[in-house]
Amino acid sequence: MFKKILFVVYMIVVIAPSVFSQSYNQDRVVLSNYLTRMYMNQPFEGVKIVQDYDHTYLLSVVLVNASTSESATNRIAQVKCSRQISQYLGALTVINSETIIKTTENSKGEMNPEEITDIIKENSIGYTRSMEILNVLDLDDGRKCYLFIRDIREMQ
Repeated sequence: MFKKILFVVYMIVVIAPSVFSQSYNQDRVVLSNYLTRMYMNQPFEGVKIVQDYDHTYLLSVVLVNASTSESATNRIAQVKCSRQISQYLGALTVINSETIIKTTENSKGEMNPEEITDIIKENSIGYTRSMEILNVLDLDDGRKCYLFIRDIREMQ
């Protein structure tokens, strides 16, 4: 009798949590596939509110040029995501911007723009909680598309 009770307790403690833990991952895969199809159908960059059946999410799509270091690319994407969310929530103020255009002169005396650089200094007031990376897409033009997401209820 004691062995039967011990076996039932073992089944409840060890096997039951693993059965219920599958739901979160499956929901994320379905959400990731849906948002990937949505992006591929109509590409965009920025912040959107996205709803599924049970939840409302804040989605941030960031495009980053793929660099040699994966960690550097991920950090750039996180900083751009944080900036987009701050702008969306209305807590960002631009204080200074500058455009630098480097030109070269060709043999005919015409000036050709060689490089255009925008320098933007921003002052952010506020706090942006971290966003979860839902998916990273490798685009045809060598860039990476990061899909960041956060449940709206978690932000309140």
